[in-house]
This record gives sequence, C-alpha cells and structure tokens, in this order.
Amino acid sequence: MGKKLDFKKINSLALAQAESIVSRYAPDGKLNGREWVARNPNRNDSKAGSFSINVDTGVWCDFATDDKGGDLVSYVAYVLRLSQGDAFKTLSNYLGVSDEPLGEFERVSTATPTPPKAPKEPAFKPMLPPPPEAAKSCPFHFPQFGKASHYWDYKSASGDLLMRVCRFDRITSGGERAKEYRPVVYGTGTSKGKERTGWHWRQLPDSRPLYGLDYLAAAPVSAPVVLVEGEKACDAARGLFNSYPCVTWSGGSKAIGKTDFAPLAGRDVWLWPDNDLAGDKTVDALRPVLNAIGVKSFRVFDLGVFARFVPGESGQLIAAATTWPEKADAFDAVALGWNPQHFTALDLRGALLLPLEGEALTPAPTITPNAETATSDKPSTIPYGFKLDDFGVWAYDAKAEKHRRICSRLDVVAYCRDANDVGDNWGILVQFKNLDGKEKRINFPRELFGSDGGTEVTKRLLSMGLEYDAHRESKRKVLEYLQGHKTQERIGLVHKTGWHKSAFVLPDRIIGTTDEQLLFYTEGATLCKLSERGTLAEWQENVSRYCVDNPLALFAVSAAFSAPLVDLLGVETMGFHFYGDSSWGKSTLLNIACSVFGKPDDYKKAWRSTDNGMESLAASHSEMLLALDEINQFDPRKLGDVVYMLGNGSGKTRANDRGGARDDMHRWRFTFLSNGEKTLEQYIGEAGKTQTAGQEQRFLEIRATLHESEADIKSMGVFNNPHGLAGGAALTELLKGTMVQYHGTAFPAFLNSLVQELEGDKRGRFIAVTQSRLGKFKKEHLSGNADGQVDRAATKFALVGWAGELATHWGITGWQQGQAISAAASCFNTWLRARGGVGSFEEKQMMGHVRQQFTKYGESRFKRWDDPEESKHAVIDSHVPVTSECWGFRRELRTKDYLEGDSSEVVFYVFKDAFKHDICKGFDHNRIAKMLRTMGALQPTIEGNGKERMDRKEKLPRMGNKRVWCYKITLSALMVESEDNESDLQNVAGF
Repeated sequence: MGKKLDFKKINSLALAQAESIVSRYAPDGKLNGREWVARNPNRNDSKAGSFSINVDTGVWCDFATDDKGGDLVSYVAYVLRLSQGDAFKTLSNYLGVSDEPLGEFERVSTATPTPPKAPKEPAFKPMLPPPPEAAKSCPFHFPQFGKASHYWDYKSASGDLLMRVCRFDRITSGGERAKEYRPVVYGTGTSKGKERTGWHWRQLPDSRPLYGLDYLAAAPVSAPVVLVEGEKACDAARGLFNSYPCVTWSGGSKAIGKTDFAPLAGRDVWLWPDNDLAGDKTVDALRPVLNAIGVKSFRVFDLGVFARFVPGESGQLIAAATTWPEKADAFDAVALGWNPQHFTALDLRGALLLPLEGEALTPAPTITPNAETATSDKPSTIPYGFKLDDFGVWAYDAKAEKHRRICSRLDVVAYCRDANDVGDNWGILVQFKNLDGKEKRINFPRELFGSDGGTEVTKRLLSMGLEYDAHRESKRKVLEYLQGHKTQERIGLVHKTGWHKSAFVLPDRIIGTTDEQLLFYTEGATLCKLSERGTLAEWQENVSRYCVDNPLALFAVSAAFSAPLVDLLGVETMGFHFYGDSSWGKSTLLNIACSVFGKPDDYKKAWRSTDNGMESLAASHSEMLLALDEINQFDPRKLGDVVYMLGNGSGKTRANDRGGARDDMHRWRFTFLSNGEKTLEQYIGEAGKTQTAGQEQRFLEIRATLHESEADIKSMGVFNNPHGLAGGAALTELLKGTMVQYHGTAFPAFLNSLVQELEGDKRGRFIAVTQSRLGKFKKEHLSGNADGQVDRAATKFALVGWAGELATHWGITGWQQGQAISAAASCFNTWLRARGGVGSFEEKQMMGHVRQQFTKYGESRFKRWDDPEESKHAVIDSHVPVTSECWGFRRELRTKDYLEGDSSEVVFYVFKDAFKHDICKGFDHNRIAKMLRTMGALQPTIEGNGKERMDRKEKLPRMGNKRVWCYKITLSALMVESEDNESDLQNVAGF
C-alpha cells in the first residue's frame, strides 16, 4: 500500500508562499486586497475579473463558470488539468518537500549560479559611545531607500546616542508596500574598499544596547520593567505604562544572544511577547539569558486577557469573547482602544501576567452580552432567494435555475435611527469593501428607497466602489436585497460631536457609557480633523511645557480644554480674538491650542469662507475648539453677522420642500479662537458699520502681547519666556516642528477624566464646585460697580482658566496648579484695559459718539454767541460765515483768576430737535441726556414737584422775550473721562 498523501500539510505550507504560487500559474494578474485576480488560463478569458484566488485561505473561484475550490492543491489541479494526487506532487516539488522530479509542465530551471566569494573584510570595530560631536551627523538617509520614514535612537543611561535604527517604507516592483529596517552604528570599518571611522549602515556584532536605557535609568529600581518586541511597540507601551520603564532590543528573537541585558539585573521584568509563534520562542529564549544576569523576577503577559476583555471608553474592562489579532503587540493594543486605565485594572485584578509556577490561575470572567459586544448575537435574516458569501451577494435566477452573483459582498450591519427620544429618520447601515479592498460604511435613509426607484442608493454605492455584476437585473436585485434584509441590530445615529447624555461623541470614538449603541454619522467627510501622534508624555515635554510663564499660550491651551464645559455649565458660546501686528506669533497661539486635538495645520481652519461655510464649520466642531486663522480674509460686510451666528450657537432656519421650516438647523456650543491684525470694530468699520455690545460679548478681544516697549514686542511677540531660546521667533520655530510630531493625545485624556468626574451622582457636585470657582474669580477681579456685560465676560475668562486648572489637576498639561487661572486673569485685565473700564459698552459708545459730534461740529453747526463786558445785550457775531445747518448756540464764558490765570468755558445751547436727531443720531436721546446729567455736563430743570427735567427754557438771541426749550451742555464736563473707570482699571490691573 502506498504512502498516504498529507494534503493538509502541503496546503498549510503552500499558504506561506501563496502569492508566489498563484502568480506562477496565473501570471497576468494583480493583487486586489487579498485576492489575486487574473485571467483564467483554462479558457479564452478576455480580461481579468471573474477568476480570483484568496492568498490568505487558498479559496478560489471562477464566477463566470462557477468552477471553485477550497485550497491551493485543487487550484494547481484545476489550472494544470491534473488529478489531485498529481497536483499534490507538483506542489510538493515546488515547495521543496519532495525528491520526486518535476513533471514535464513543471520543468523550470531553478539553479542559481554560485557567486564568487568576496575577499574577507577586516572586522568592524564599534565605538560605544560615539564621540559627542558624532550625534549630529548620524544619518537617516539610506542610498538605496532614500529618507527614513521613522527612526529610533538607542541612547545610553545618560542620554548619549549609541546607535540608530531606521525604517524605510517602499513600493516593491510588484506594486506592494514593504518595510525595510536598517541599523546605523559608529565605528571603524571598511566602506567601498577603504577603511574609515564614522557611521556605518550595519548592525553591531555583539553587546547590542537596549532601546530605552535612558528611561530605565530615570525610573526607580522598584518599578517593573516592561520588555517588548520592537521599537514601535516599545513607544506604544510607554503610553500605556506611564510609571514603568519600557525597553526592547534590536534584531528580534534571533539577536537575543547578541544583546546586553545586564542593565536589567536586579529588576522585575515583565515580557510582552508578540502574539505569534516567534513570540512563544522569544519567551523560551529570554528566560535563561535573564536568569543568568540575575533579574529579580521574570514574568510574561497573559495574552489571553485580550481575548477575554474589550476596553471600555471610560477605562473599564468589558467581559467579551473576542479575538486578539495574530502578531499583535502594544501598538495594536493602543489602536484597538486600550489605554493606561485598562492595564491598571488588569494589574489590580491580577490578570495581567501569567502565574508563576505554583500560583493558581485567575478564573476567566463570565461573558455577558451587552450593548458594545452583542451585535453579532442578534439575528439577521437574508431575504428569500438570496445568499451571501465571501464572493458576494447571489440572487436566484429562475430561468437558469441557479444563483447568479449580483455584486461583491454587501453586509447589512444594522437598522439606524436618530439617537434621540423621537427616533425618526430610519435607515439601513451597510458595509462592504470597495474595488481597492478598503472597507466602507454608509447609512441609507429608508426614504431613498421610496423615490426614483432607489436610484440614489445605486448611485451612491457605485460611487463608493461597490462592484456590481454586469447584467441587467443586478442593480434592481441589490435594492431588493437591501430592502428585504431583516436585522434586530439597532444603532443610534449622532450627527454632531459633543455630549449625548452621559457620553461624549467624537468622530472616531465615543467616550463614556451609553444605554444604546451609538455611531457618529455624517454624509460627507467630517470637517473636524482629529488625529493623534506621539504620547501624552511626549506632548507635555515637547509642546505643553513651553507654555509655562507664557500667559497667552497658557490661555490658548486652556481655552481648548474649556470647549466641552461650555454647554455642561450652561455658559454661552465663548469667542476670543488675538489681535496685533504681523509676525507677533498670533497663529502660533492657535496652533498650540489645536495641538490638543490634532495636527495643527489640519485641525485649524481659515476665516476665508462664506457665511454658510462658516455655519458648517461651526456645526462640525460642536463642544470642541474651533480655531479660525486670519480674520482679514473674511468679508467685512458680513463679519458682524457671522460673529453673532457663532456666538448664538445656531445657523439659519431654512424651508423644506413644502414651505415649512426644516428641523435640521445647525446648532453648536463651543469655544472658538480667532486672530488678525485688527480688532472687530476696525474690520467692520471698513464696511461702514458699527460694533455692537452683543458683538463685543461674543468676540472678546485680547491684544496678542503683554509687553509695552517696542523692543520687547519685536523680540518676544506673544511670548514672555523663550525658555532659553533666542526669542519668540525661535520658540515659534521650535514649536512648529514639535507640534507636527506630538499632538492629539491631550483632548481624549481630558475627556476620559471629565467623564469619570461626572459619573453617577457626581455630576451635580462637579457643576456646583465649578460655579463656585467662577464666582471666586469674579469676586477677586471685579469691583462692585461692574456692568453686567463685564460680569459676563469675566465668567468666560474664568471658565477658560478653570478648564486649564482641571487639565493640570488630572495630569494632562504638566503645569503647576494656579498657572492657568493666573493666565486667564492676565488676559482678562488686558481685555478690560483695552475696553476702557467696567461700564456698559453701549454707554461708552454713546458718550464717544456725543463727544465726537461736539468736537467735529462745535464750530460749524453752532452760532457764536458773544456777551460783551459792558453790554447787557447778547449779540451774534456777524463777522463769521453763517452756518448752513444750525443746531443751536455756542457761548464762551470767561473767568478771571489772578493766581491761576484767566480761563474760559464753552456752553452749548442745543435745540431739542437737533439734540435728538443730530447729536444723538442712532441712539436713545433720553438715555444720553440722563448720562450727561449724571456726569454734570447737562444742566436740568427742577420743577415745582421736585422732579428733574433734562431740557430747560432759555432766552436765546434773536428769539425775542420768549424762552425756548433747549439742552444746556457744558463742554468741559462732557470731555472729562469718568474717574470711576480709571479707579476700576487700576484695581483690576493690580496697580
């Protein structure tokens, strides 16, 4: 009896070389995702498309002929027209696991000429550490691959550069992406036939240093050391274990014997292996090495916990049956939502590490379906006559009496509706892979199926890359399939970012617990560009720390953290505008604030927009920061209206197709920052408009420097402390580079802490404490006669400062307590001084207008009234031109004083109509009259009943003996600024 053929073994070995095998027998194809798509060599196939082989599973199919198979042996048998046994032998020979000769059709020369041996080069002599000056010249540009996409510096315990490992991302000749790693070390060796000392693209022969020795030296000896495989995983692990040093080695498991692990002596070492066979081998290889150098203990992560728990948004562990991907490491853990709180919870449970010999195993948790994990447990029914598999959706053809494919795989994920109490706008959420193999999701409102025969659904699927089969019924059948599909899964759609009950919705995640499964959904690409790069600790070290002693930068970052508190505390939308000369660094302030959320150049928006475009921008940043750069790019004619719109938190009301009001008006609450070279009043003044008090409150303006001397302003700009650099410009350049590398980690961390602070019955206490803090700020920085408008502004400045203090308290900024609130106070005082006091904006505006009218028209609109010393009769000076428009009379009263010198006083007698329509044009004349009376500039009439009347009867020139009602105003009293305002300004400024 012949030996039994082990088909399972050969198919398993063949999958390791699947791409090579499938391209050998169907060479004119290409890889589409994980499918090799080619023309079928067994028939006259005009183009590729219907014949494909999955290189991960070996499953193949020709959809044109319905020929198919489940492994690579059957694939070879089909293509070469062989029996299964002959195909087995052919594939065995190709894989090199058989001594039998190749068949006639397989005879391909595989001989490789032996290259001549190169002369032996002198041994490389490394220099560790390299000379201090050599670190600056360490290369990251490899001649063959170009500039490194990323590199990792191996440093000594004192921080000196020892070696560098570079990664190069490239495209192979077959069009596939590949990664190459190249170490570069310093020493003496041969390069191009010549011996030289310097940096060499090669690996150290032995005694290779660990990656992270500087972190190891800085950590206490009692702290466990987390040992991982690979530099990228090590960087990710540092973000998960803030208190523990994380290290790795270069070269993988094969280089363990060539690595110096001596710095780990006397320490507890926790190994986090990759989830693959090589990771298992690493454990066995490391154990004797670490024991030999004398580690205190050696423990291994229990990778099984990643299959027993999923990470909750608030740091909790959710028991669930899941899959930990093959080859997954710390980097993948971060990508899948794991954060430091989850690992702390695992450690507290004793579930993080495998038990030592003799220890009892931690019992596995009971799996209970919940809103986050029960999706797959809910029944889903495919409509009658259809079937679904990895190759696509198939519909039964009654004429052909078989199923025909209508499109590529198309899954119905859930029924969706608005996540509110009404629950309208039902839709169908579908999922598929486009023609490039990229996963796509889209929600189709059910109302689209009721108009134009569902044409809009078909057009959207085609535009997103769903592959339809080319026959007449495919499009109609896809619509029938979607409408007939039944699922019990429900998802609530949230159309804007921000708070949804106790959870905070972001475009890419939901932070907090919800009573239903939620999905942030928008029809187009979201305008809010959140992203993360680096760790929180790296952002603190490279961005946040430079804000210290720089009040404007502290305020900008604190404003970013204040956005989710605005609606929570019932505060109106807050807007702050930094103004000043070009090149002071105003855009840098916005960039620093944006780094809390993502890459500044992507997250920051421009004022260059229409008012409708600005409405969309605002709606997409609800309860987050909106940063608007360069206000001078916006139309000044519409600027005032847009400021009102942003501050009011709602867009335009639009009509529906029936003439009624649509219920999809954009709404938002947030903090927004702006910058420009001028104030709002100056910009809208160019369009002939006047700033209002409402605009002032919605757009609080802060001069973008705290310096007074021109030399300091030119040198420092927006900064007060350059942190050892040459000046503000140098600090700006430094931050410009670091913010590209480290951004986006602070806001999720802030939200996680905020959500935990609001859990259960703690919400009311948090709001009460915050309101108390805001009241304390106002009590410390406002006088008793402050106007309500100033009080509103103080509340906003206080909330920004308190947000910064919260972020500091939760360990997010790295600042000292008190710095954020102090910066808010500095900015508030700057705003108040520029405003001119704590009075009402309207009153300030009215007095400014009245003073301007008298100074501008005092000579031309009022007739000169002389009163000769020796005459009892008032006369009109006839030697001056006659006024074309008379508002009244101007009389000069002289006073003799032999000590102080003679002086004169001008008194205006203003006709009632002129006072109302000209002097007070555009304002309430009665209110202005009362203000002038309070200032002592207007002389009222005291009637018999004791009541005051603002106008008075005066005997005027050429009016006969009849007295005329007019307003009597003294110019000197009008032009004097209020002493109360000056006193208040000195108090708030701390003088």
